[in-house]
Amino acid sequence: MQKPVTALAVKRRLNRRLAEKGECLRKNPNNSPWLSKLGTYYIAEINTDNVLQTDVDLEAFARAEGVMKSGEVITTEIRLTAPRR
Repeated sequence: MQKPVTALAVKRRLNRRLAEKGECLRKNPNNSPWLSKLGTYYIAEINTDNVLQTDVDLEAFARAEGVMKSGEVITTEIRLTAPRR
């Protein structure tokens, strides 16, 4: 059975892991002029902002870093809960 996780949750997990190495995952907005050069996601050094890796595949990178379990899959759907009374 696959367990859905949001891209935001995966990004947070990755940033916690990468922070140990002085790195972070960054995301370009859809209208960014840097989108064609860096891709949607890229890895940068925290202190210097040097780009270390471009065009990062979020799910593949998360699995390689060990922050996603084998039964998890990234979902783009937002599950709304019932409003509180």
